[in-house]
Formats: sequence, structure tokens, C-alpha cells
Amino acid sequence: MARPFSLRDLALIHRLSEKGALLHAETALTKNWQPLWGALHSLFTGGDDLTFVWRAEKGEAAGFVQLHISDDSARACLIYLGATNGRDLAPAGDLPEAPPDELPTPDSNPPLEDVWLPLLDGVVAEVGRRGVHSLVAEVDELSPQLALLRQAGFAIYTRQDIWVCEGSVAGEAPAGVPHLFSSYHPEDDWEMALLYAHIVPPLIQMVEPGPPEDGTLWVLREHGDELTAFVHVQDGPGASWLRFFIHPNAQAQASDIIRAALQFSPPREGHPVYCCVRRYQSWLQTELAREGFALWGSQAVMVKHTVHKVRSEAPELSPALQTQGVTTPPTPFTRPYRPERPLTAKKRLKARVPPHA
Repeated sequence: MARPFSLRDLALIHRLSEKGALLHAETALTKNWQPLWGALHSLFTGGDDLTFVWRAEKGEAAGFVQLHISDDSARACLIYLGATNGRDLAPAGDLPEAPPDELPTPDSNPPLEDVWLPLLDGVVAEVGRRGVHSLVAEVDELSPQLALLRQAGFAIYTRQDIWVCEGSVAGEAPAGVPHLFSSYHPEDDWEMALLYAHIVPPLIQMVEPGPPEDGTLWVLREHGDELTAFVHVQDGPGASWLRFFIHPNAQAQASDIIRAALQFSPPREGHPVYCCVRRYQSWLQTELAREGFALWGSQAVMVKHTVHKVRSEAPELSPALQTQGVTTPPTPFTRPYRPERPLTAKKRLKARVPPHA
């Protein structure tokens, strides 16, 4: 069973900090994430970042998970997962001798599934009790973690490609485009929500019902003050992170919009710019390559729901009424009311009824 992190788990977090997997691309690329610092920060300051620890009842298997809960407390993103079966942390003298070509390496010897699965199950149960409805993880399409997350009940909702720009852009933005961008204001929420709903498929909106909430937002208005696009920019100590939401009618201006966005957060030495493109916006990748971006990697966005629909039959009322001593009166037999209709001449003749009866 997973439990919240405490100070007695410092040694475990420290040992597993270099033997884990970052499962959130934005955090992995823009922040110099330190699991031990993140655990201590969440312990003393609270906030939306949580750390859970799991230890096996028998043996030395153990692990921890760090996640971030959204502002509405309905979704959580896995950030870091560290696990060990006890063997990979043992001193070299305790391992049996093996040929050099068969010795395990950190990359070829991931944590065993009997550590990952109970760890994730415990975390899902814990966040479910806290009101979180879904848990999101981002993993490389070719990594062994993808198969383990499938076994843990995660399903692929979409895929994303990450592009990086480390040098100067292909060209400067047109003179008019940067001036059309303006800072986000709360009055833009309604139109941004409409544009987001128009671009993002309904299945993804079940997990991500709205645009990113942190970072900086820039909006582009054209054609009579109509919202054409908005850009999410997240600056971190290691890099910047971009996401574009462009109306399909403005695809012809995608190159200008990319150049203008890079003016707000230009790449520099040691501080590249990453751009996340979901597959439902795959047309944007051609424009990114044209503007000097290079493909960094591809990932699967996996989701596990902590709640599910339960059907329950309505209870019988008779036992409840008998317990309360209430009897149901019998329903009297009554004939349905039928209005009388005047007899026709044929019926009068057959019944031998006088004409004036």
C-alpha cells in the first residue's frame, strides 16, 4: 500500500533518484528536476506536488512516485517514478558472477514488473481517495515503461512529437504579426475555450478539459478582433516549452505565428526551446521543420481512470414497506369511462327503440 512521503524515507528517495523514469516531458526538459528536493518541498510547503512511497511486505522491493495535481484536483500527472527490487542496489560483491556480456546495465535492467505494478496500484488507490479522476503519464514510444504501464491499466489516448530549436530561427517574424499578439486577459477565456474545443478531440478533452493553466499565454486576434490563435509559453531553468493552438483557417499563417512566438522566448546557448505537437495537429510539424526545429522524440500519452461507472438496481420497496408496517390498499376494479354516443337509425331499428326515446 502506498503512503505519503515522510522524513524516514529520505534514504530511499536518495538511492532511487538516479534509477527512475521521468514521465512528464515538460518537467523533464525544462526543469532540473531533483526527486529529493521535490519530496522535501512538497512535505514542508504543501501544494499540488505529492510524493508517495511503497515498500513490499516481504523482501527489499520498494519505490516512490511523484505527481502533480491540477488546479481543479480532478487530474494528476505522473512526474517521476523510482523503483527497485533490491538486487539492482546491492553491492557488486553480493551479485553472482556472470560473464561480462551478461552483466545488467541501468538501461537494460529496468525495475521488475512486480515492483512497478503494486506501486502504481497503490498510488492510483491513494489519489482516487483524494478525488483525482484520472492519472496521466508520458512515455517514449519505444521504452519498456510503456508495456508496464499497459499492464497497470493505462491506455494510450494520443501521441505527441517533441521538436527542439537550439539555434537561431530561419527568419525574422513579419513586422505586423508580433504586434497582433497581446498578453492574455481573463476576458479571453471564453473565446480560448471555444478555440480549444474546436481543435482538441473530445476524447482528449475528457482528460484535459482546457488549455494549460500555468506559464504565459499570448493571444492573436485578426479579422475584426476574432481570436485566431493562442500560444502557451513555459520558461524553465533548463529550457522553454511551447504549445500552439491555431485555428484551421489560419494554417497558412503558421510560419509567421511560430516566428512571432519565438520572439517572446528565443533560444539561446544552453537554453533551447521545445515545442510539443500532439498528433491531432500533425500538420504543424512541417512548419516547425521549416523554421529550424528538429524532431527530438515521440511519446505516448497514457491515461488511467481512477473511477468507473457502476450500475446498481433500484431496491425493492415491498420489504421496506413491510418493515414500516405500511400496507398497500387493494386497487378496486373499475370500468373505464366511456361517453355515451347517440344511437344511429340502424342501431335503433335493430334494438327496436322508438325514434323519440
